[in-house]
Amino acid sequence: MTQTYDAIVIGAGVMGASIAFHLAERGLKTAILERTVSAAGATGHSSGLVRMHYDLAAESHLTFTSYKNYFNVWKDRVGGECGFQQTGFLQIAKREHEDKLRGNVTNQQKIGINTSVISVDEVRRLFPDLLTEHFDYAAYEPDSGYADATLTTNSFLDSAKRNGATLIQNCEVTAIHVSGGNVTGVSTTKGEFSSPIVINAAGPWAKHVASLAGIDVPLVTWTHDVAFLHRPPTLGKFPAVIDDVINCYFRPEGSALILAAGEDESLRGEAPDAEDQTPTPTFLEKLIDAMVQRMPKIEESGLHSVHVGRDGITPDQRAIYSGTDLGGFYLACGLSGTGFKTSPAAGASMVELILDGTPKTVDISPFRFSRFAEGKLLEGEYGYGHIWK
Repeated sequence: MTQTYDAIVIGAGVMGASIAFHLAERGLKTAILERTVSAAGATGHSSGLVRMHYDLAAESHLTFTSYKNYFNVWKDRVGGECGFQQTGFLQIAKREHEDKLRGNVTNQQKIGINTSVISVDEVRRLFPDLLTEHFDYAAYEPDSGYADATLTTNSFLDSAKRNGATLIQNCEVTAIHVSGGNVTGVSTTKGEFSSPIVINAAGPWAKHVASLAGIDVPLVTWTHDVAFLHRPPTLGKFPAVIDDVINCYFRPEGSALILAAGEDESLRGEAPDAEDQTPTPTFLEKLIDAMVQRMPKIEESGLHSVHVGRDGITPDQRAIYSGTDLGGFYLACGLSGTGFKTSPAAGASMVELILDGTPKTVDISPFRFSRFAEGKLLEGEYGYGHIWK
Protein backbone atom coordinates (compact mmCIF):
# COMPACT_ATOMS: atom_id res chain seq x y z
CA MET A 1 0.00 0.00 0.00
CA THR A 2 1.09 3.56 -0.71
CA GLN A 3 1.16 5.80 2.35
CA THR A 4 0.08 9.37 1.63
CA TYR A 5 1.49 12.48 3.32
CA ASP A 6 1.39 16.23 2.82
CA ALA A 7 5.18 16.41 3.03
CA ILE A 8 8.14 14.03 3.21
CA VAL A 9 11.46 14.94 4.82
CA ILE A 10 14.39 12.71 3.86
CA GLY A 11 16.86 12.59 6.73
CA ALA A 12 16.37 12.78 10.50
CA GLY A 13 19.42 14.81 11.37
CA VAL A 14 18.96 18.17 13.04
CA MET A 15 18.05 19.98 9.81
CA GLY A 16 15.46 17.43 8.75
CA ALA A 17 14.09 17.39 12.29
CA SER A 18 13.78 21.18 12.35
CA ILE A 19 11.97 21.21 9.00
CA ALA A 20 9.62 18.45 10.15
CA PHE A 21 8.92 20.35 13.38
CA HIS A 22 7.97 23.49 11.46
CA LEU A 23 5.91 21.58 8.87
CA ALA A 24 3.94 19.75 11.56
CA GLU A 25 3.47 23.01 13.45
CA ARG A 26 1.80 24.39 10.33
CA GLY A 27 -0.57 21.42 10.30
CA LEU A 28 0.97 19.31 7.52
CA LYS A 29 0.84 15.54 7.80
CA THR A 30 4.59 14.93 7.66
CA ALA A 31 6.76 11.82 7.31
CA ILE A 32 10.45 11.84 8.24
CA LEU A 33 12.26 9.02 6.44
CA GLU A 34 15.64 8.08 7.91
CA ARG A 35 17.92 5.44 6.39
CA THR A 36 19.32 4.45 9.82
CA VAL A 37 18.32 6.23 13.03
CA SER A 38 17.87 9.86 13.97
CA ALA A 39 21.03 11.95 14.49
CA ALA A 40 23.19 9.04 13.29
CA GLY A 41 25.23 11.04 10.76
CA ALA A 42 26.76 14.50 10.86
CA THR A 43 24.39 15.61 13.63
CA GLY A 44 25.50 12.93 16.06
CA HIS A 45 29.10 14.02 15.55
CA SER A 46 28.42 17.76 15.61
CA SER A 47 30.62 19.97 17.76
CA GLY A 48 27.45 21.82 18.75
CA LEU A 49 28.75 25.40 18.76
CA VAL A 50 26.10 28.09 19.08
CA ARG A 51 27.92 31.20 17.90
CA MET A 52 27.07 34.02 15.54
CA HIS A 53 30.37 35.24 14.10
CA TYR A 54 30.55 34.61 10.37
CA ASP A 55 32.08 36.58 7.53
CA LEU A 56 28.74 36.30 5.67
CA ALA A 57 25.96 38.41 7.19
CA ALA A 58 23.27 35.98 5.98
CA GLU A 59 24.81 33.20 8.07
CA SER A 60 25.08 35.47 11.10
CA HIS A 61 21.41 36.34 10.67
CA LEU A 62 20.47 32.64 10.64
CA THR A 63 22.52 31.85 13.72
CA PHE A 64 21.35 34.91 15.67
CA THR A 65 17.71 34.13 14.94
CA SER A 66 18.30 30.50 15.93
CA TYR A 67 19.85 31.61 19.22
CA LYS A 68 17.33 34.33 20.04
CA ASN A 69 14.11 32.55 19.01
CA TYR A 70 15.06 28.96 19.83
CA PHE A 71 18.20 27.98 21.78
CA ASN A 72 17.74 30.72 24.38
CA VAL A 73 14.05 29.88 24.95
CA TRP A 74 14.05 26.21 24.00
CA LYS A 75 11.54 24.75 26.45
CA ASP A 76 8.96 27.41 25.66
CA ARG A 77 9.48 27.37 21.89
CA VAL A 78 10.09 23.68 21.14
CA GLY A 79 9.81 21.68 24.35
CA GLY A 80 12.26 19.18 25.73
CA GLU A 81 15.93 19.97 26.08
CA CYS A 82 18.65 21.26 23.75
CA GLY A 83 21.47 21.31 26.32
CA PHE A 84 22.45 24.93 25.66
CA GLN A 85 25.36 26.13 27.81
CA GLN A 86 26.32 29.80 27.76
CA THR A 87 30.12 29.93 27.87
CA GLY A 88 30.81 32.98 25.72
CA PHE A 89 32.58 32.75 22.37
CA LEU A 90 35.83 34.19 21.00
CA GLN A 91 36.68 34.52 17.31
CA ILE A 92 40.44 34.98 17.06
CA ALA A 93 41.60 36.36 13.71
CA LYS A 94 45.02 36.78 12.19
CA ARG A 95 46.59 40.22 12.61
CA GLU A 96 46.28 40.89 8.88
CA HIS A 97 42.52 40.27 9.18
CA GLU A 98 41.86 42.89 11.87
CA ASP A 99 39.96 45.13 9.44
CA LYS A 100 37.81 42.16 8.37
CA LEU A 101 37.16 41.20 11.99
CA ARG A 102 35.96 44.74 12.71
CA GLY A 103 33.84 44.83 9.55
CA ASN A 104 32.14 41.56 10.41
CA VAL A 105 31.46 42.64 13.99
CA THR A 106 29.92 45.88 12.70
CA ASN A 107 27.65 43.89 10.37
CA GLN A 108 26.65 41.60 13.23
CA GLN A 109 25.90 44.51 15.56
CA LYS A 110 23.55 45.90 12.89
CA ILE A 111 21.64 42.61 13.01
CA GLY A 112 21.34 42.95 16.78
CA ILE A 113 24.01 40.49 17.93
CA ASN A 114 25.65 41.19 21.28
CA THR A 115 29.24 41.23 20.05
CA SER A 116 32.27 43.49 20.22
CA VAL A 117 35.93 43.66 19.31
CA ILE A 118 38.06 43.29 22.43
CA SER A 119 41.80 43.69 22.97
CA VAL A 120 44.19 41.02 24.17
CA ASP A 121 44.24 42.77 27.56
CA GLU A 122 40.50 42.19 27.81
CA VAL A 123 40.90 38.58 26.66
CA ARG A 124 43.48 37.96 29.40
CA ARG A 125 41.26 39.59 32.01
CA LEU A 126 38.29 37.42 31.03
CA PHE A 127 40.21 34.19 30.44
CA PRO A 128 43.65 34.26 32.14
CA ASP A 129 44.65 30.79 30.93
CA LEU A 130 44.67 31.83 27.26
CA LEU A 131 47.95 33.00 25.73
CA THR A 132 47.52 36.08 23.56
CA GLU A 133 50.92 36.73 21.98
CA HIS A 134 49.82 35.72 18.46
CA PHE A 135 46.98 38.23 17.97
CA ASP A 136 45.93 41.74 18.96
CA TYR A 137 42.12 41.63 18.91
CA ALA A 138 39.26 39.15 19.02
CA ALA A 139 35.50 39.24 18.56
CA TYR A 140 33.65 38.36 21.76
CA GLU A 141 30.05 37.15 22.10
CA PRO A 142 29.14 36.77 25.79
CA ASP A 143 25.75 35.17 25.01
CA SER A 144 27.07 32.30 22.87
CA GLY A 145 28.18 28.80 23.80
CA TYR A 146 27.25 25.30 22.76
CA ALA A 147 24.36 22.84 22.85
CA ASP A 148 23.77 19.11 22.46
CA ALA A 149 22.97 18.25 18.85
CA THR A 150 21.33 14.91 19.61
CA LEU A 151 19.10 16.38 22.35
CA THR A 152 18.18 19.21 20.00
CA THR A 153 17.24 16.79 17.21
CA ASN A 154 15.20 14.56 19.47
CA SER A 155 13.34 17.56 20.91
CA PHE A 156 12.43 18.71 17.40
CA LEU A 157 11.29 15.21 16.47
CA ASP A 158 9.28 14.66 19.66
CA SER A 159 7.47 17.95 19.17
CA ALA A 160 6.84 17.16 15.49
CA LYS A 161 5.34 13.81 16.49
CA ARG A 162 3.11 15.51 19.04
CA ASN A 163 1.80 17.56 16.12
CA GLY A 164 1.12 14.47 14.04
CA ALA A 165 4.41 13.79 12.22
CA THR A 166 5.64 10.22 11.71
CA LEU A 167 9.30 9.21 12.05
CA ILE A 168 10.18 6.05 10.10
CA GLN A 169 13.70 4.81 10.79
CA ASN A 170 15.76 2.21 8.92
CA CYS A 171 13.92 3.40 5.82
CA GLU A 172 16.20 4.13 2.86
CA VAL A 173 14.83 6.08 -0.10
CA THR A 174 15.50 4.10 -3.29
CA ALA A 175 13.59 6.14 -5.90
CA ILE A 176 11.94 9.53 -6.32
CA HIS A 177 8.82 9.67 -8.47
CA VAL A 178 8.05 12.52 -10.85
CA SER A 179 5.08 13.36 -13.03
CA GLY A 180 4.56 16.44 -15.18
CA GLY A 181 7.62 18.21 -13.79
CA ASN A 182 6.54 17.72 -10.17
CA VAL A 183 7.60 15.31 -7.47
CA THR A 184 4.87 12.84 -6.51
CA GLY A 185 6.49 10.62 -3.91
CA VAL A 186 9.25 8.15 -3.13
CA SER A 187 9.98 4.45 -2.99
CA THR A 188 11.80 3.11 0.06
CA THR A 189 12.95 -0.11 1.65
CA LYS A 190 9.73 0.13 3.69
CA GLY A 191 7.31 0.73 0.86
CA GLU A 192 5.83 3.51 -1.23
CA PHE A 193 5.11 7.03 -0.01
CA SER A 194 3.08 9.64 -1.88
CA SER A 195 3.50 13.39 -1.36
CA PRO A 196 3.61 16.60 -3.44
CA ILE A 197 6.44 17.94 -1.25
CA VAL A 198 9.79 16.20 -0.71
CA ILE A 199 12.68 17.86 1.15
CA ASN A 200 16.18 16.44 0.76
CA ALA A 201 17.91 16.89 4.14
CA ALA A 202 20.05 13.78 3.79
CA GLY A 203 23.41 15.22 4.91
CA PRO A 204 26.33 13.42 3.24
CA TRP A 205 23.77 11.31 1.33
CA ALA A 206 22.09 14.38 -0.20
CA LYS A 207 23.95 14.21 -3.51
CA HIS A 208 22.83 10.61 -4.01
CA VAL A 209 19.25 11.40 -3.01
CA ALA A 210 19.12 14.35 -5.41
CA SER A 211 20.45 12.15 -8.22
CA LEU A 212 17.38 9.92 -7.79
CA ALA A 213 15.39 12.94 -8.95
CA GLY A 214 17.79 13.64 -11.82
CA ILE A 215 19.36 16.63 -10.05
CA ASP A 216 23.12 17.09 -9.73
CA VAL A 217 23.99 18.85 -6.48
CA PRO A 218 27.62 20.04 -6.33
CA LEU A 219 28.65 18.65 -3.00
CA VAL A 220 31.10 16.04 -1.80
CA THR A 221 31.42 14.30 1.52
CA TRP A 222 33.61 16.08 4.06
CA THR A 223 35.20 14.08 6.87
CA HIS A 224 36.10 15.82 10.12
CA ASP A 225 38.01 14.52 13.15
CA VAL A 226 37.06 15.71 16.65
CA ALA A 227 38.84 14.95 19.93
CA PHE A 228 37.61 14.98 23.52
CA LEU A 229 40.42 15.80 25.95
CA HIS A 230 40.42 15.55 29.72
CA ARG A 231 40.20 18.99 31.26
CA PRO A 232 43.31 19.81 33.33
CA PRO A 233 42.32 20.32 36.98
CA THR A 234 44.15 23.66 37.16
CA LEU A 235 42.49 25.06 34.04
CA GLY A 236 40.19 27.99 34.75
CA LYS A 237 37.18 29.32 32.88
CA PHE A 238 37.41 29.53 29.09
CA PRO A 239 34.87 30.07 26.30
CA ALA A 240 34.12 28.40 23.02
CA VAL A 241 36.88 29.54 20.65
CA ILE A 242 37.48 29.54 16.92
CA ASP A 243 41.13 30.38 16.41
CA ASP A 244 42.18 31.14 12.85
CA VAL A 245 45.75 31.85 13.95
CA ILE A 246 46.42 28.28 15.07
CA ASN A 247 43.73 26.78 12.78
CA CYS A 248 41.61 25.01 15.35
CA TYR A 249 38.55 25.40 17.55
CA PHE A 250 37.73 24.21 21.04
CA ARG A 251 35.15 24.55 23.79
CA PRO A 252 34.30 23.13 27.20
CA GLU A 253 32.37 19.87 27.26
CA GLY A 254 30.68 19.85 30.62
CA SER A 255 33.05 20.28 33.54
CA ALA A 256 35.45 17.41 32.84
CA LEU A 257 36.26 17.51 29.11
CA ILE A 258 37.35 19.77 26.26
CA LEU A 259 36.10 19.29 22.70
CA ALA A 260 38.70 20.29 20.11
CA ALA A 261 39.26 19.97 16.37
CA GLY A 262 41.42 21.37 13.60
CA GLU A 263 40.43 23.39 10.56
CA ASP A 264 42.78 21.59 8.15
CA GLU A 265 43.39 18.01 7.01
CA SER A 266 39.67 17.41 6.54
CA LEU A 267 39.20 14.70 3.92
CA ARG A 268 36.95 14.92 0.87
CA GLY A 269 35.11 12.38 -1.21
CA GLU A 270 34.83 9.39 1.11
CA ALA A 271 31.69 7.27 0.85
CA PRO A 272 28.92 8.65 3.08
CA ASP A 273 28.74 5.35 4.96
CA ALA A 274 32.48 4.63 5.05
CA GLU A 275 33.14 2.32 7.93
CA ASP A 276 36.64 3.57 8.69
CA GLN A 277 36.28 5.73 11.78
CA THR A 278 40.02 6.23 12.21
CA PRO A 279 41.21 9.86 12.34
CA THR A 280 43.95 11.03 10.01
CA PRO A 281 47.34 9.87 11.35
CA THR A 282 48.66 13.32 12.30
CA PHE A 283 45.37 14.73 13.64
CA LEU A 284 45.96 14.48 17.36
CA GLU A 285 49.63 15.49 17.32
CA LYS A 286 48.92 18.57 15.19
CA LEU A 287 45.91 19.51 17.30
CA ILE A 288 47.82 19.37 20.59
CA ASP A 289 50.80 21.25 19.10
CA ALA A 290 48.39 23.99 18.03
CA MET A 291 46.38 24.16 21.25
CA VAL A 292 49.36 24.53 23.58
CA GLN A 293 50.13 27.78 21.76
CA ARG A 294 46.84 29.17 23.05
CA MET A 295 46.23 27.11 26.20
CA PRO A 296 49.55 25.87 27.68
CA LYS A 297 47.81 23.88 30.41
CA ILE A 298 46.57 21.49 27.74
CA GLU A 299 49.92 19.72 28.26
CA GLU A 300 48.46 18.51 31.58
CA SER A 301 45.59 16.90 29.69
CA GLY A 302 45.09 13.49 28.15
CA LEU A 303 42.99 11.97 25.41
CA HIS A 304 39.49 10.81 26.31
CA SER A 305 38.26 9.82 22.84
CA VAL A 306 38.18 10.72 19.14
CA HIS A 307 35.29 10.54 16.72
CA VAL A 308 34.99 10.96 12.95
CA GLY A 309 32.00 12.71 11.40
CA ARG A 310 30.87 13.30 7.81
CA ASP A 311 28.78 16.01 6.21
CA GLY A 312 28.21 17.32 2.70
CA ILE A 313 30.30 20.33 1.66
CA THR A 314 29.68 22.65 -1.30
CA PRO A 315 32.24 24.52 -3.44
CA ASP A 316 31.78 27.75 -1.46
CA GLN A 317 31.44 25.91 1.88
CA ARG A 318 27.96 27.39 2.38
CA ALA A 319 24.65 25.58 2.73
CA ILE A 320 21.89 25.10 0.16
CA TYR A 321 18.39 26.09 1.32
CA SER A 322 16.33 26.15 -1.81
CA GLY A 323 13.71 24.92 -4.20
CA THR A 324 14.70 23.30 -7.49
CA ASP A 325 13.41 23.16 -11.06
CA LEU A 326 11.49 20.03 -10.04
CA GLY A 327 8.23 21.22 -8.56
CA GLY A 328 7.83 20.30 -4.90
CA PHE A 329 11.42 19.08 -4.49
CA TYR A 330 13.54 21.10 -2.05
CA LEU A 331 17.13 21.03 -0.82
CA ALA A 332 18.40 21.62 2.71
CA CYS A 333 21.85 20.17 2.39
CA GLY A 334 25.52 20.90 1.72
CA LEU A 335 25.60 22.31 5.23
CA SER A 336 29.40 22.31 5.26
CA GLY A 337 29.73 21.96 9.02
CA THR A 338 27.41 24.86 9.91
CA GLY A 339 24.05 23.08 9.95
CA PHE A 340 23.53 22.63 13.68
CA LYS A 341 23.61 26.23 14.86
CA THR A 342 21.53 27.44 11.90
CA SER A 343 18.99 24.60 11.92
CA PRO A 344 16.14 26.23 13.89
CA ALA A 345 15.90 29.40 11.78
CA ALA A 346 16.83 27.60 8.56
CA GLY A 347 14.07 25.06 9.15
CA ALA A 348 11.52 27.81 9.80
CA SER A 349 12.62 29.72 6.70
CA MET A 350 12.54 26.61 4.51
CA VAL A 351 8.97 25.84 5.56
CA GLU A 352 7.94 29.44 4.82
CA LEU A 353 9.55 29.13 1.39
CA ILE A 354 7.69 25.87 0.74
CA LEU A 355 4.28 26.93 2.02
CA ASP A 356 4.21 30.69 1.56
CA GLY A 357 6.57 31.20 -1.37
CA THR A 358 8.74 33.65 0.57
CA PRO A 359 10.64 33.10 3.82
CA LYS A 360 9.91 35.63 6.56
CA THR A 361 12.07 34.40 9.44
CA VAL A 362 15.35 34.94 7.56
CA ASP A 363 16.00 35.72 3.90
CA ILE A 364 17.59 32.48 2.67
CA SER A 365 17.71 33.51 -1.00
CA PRO A 366 21.55 33.84 -0.89
CA PHE A 367 21.64 30.07 -0.28
CA ARG A 368 19.64 29.27 -3.44
CA PHE A 369 20.66 26.20 -5.42
CA SER A 370 20.83 28.17 -8.67
CA ARG A 371 23.85 30.17 -7.48
CA PHE A 372 26.16 27.42 -8.70
CA ALA A 373 24.77 27.50 -12.25
CA GLU A 374 24.81 31.31 -12.11
CA GLY A 375 28.49 31.29 -11.11
CA LYS A 376 27.63 33.40 -8.04
CA LEU A 377 29.27 31.50 -5.23
CA LEU A 378 28.83 33.02 -1.80
CA GLU A 379 31.67 35.11 -0.42
CA GLY A 380 31.81 36.89 2.90
CA GLU A 381 31.41 40.66 2.97
CA TYR A 382 34.69 40.68 4.90
CA GLY A 383 35.91 37.25 3.95
CA TYR A 384 38.44 35.23 5.91
CA GLY A 385 38.65 32.56 3.20
CA HIS A 386 37.47 28.98 3.48
CA ILE A 387 37.38 27.55 6.99
CA TRP A 388 37.91 23.90 6.04
CA LYS A 389 41.23 23.16 4.36
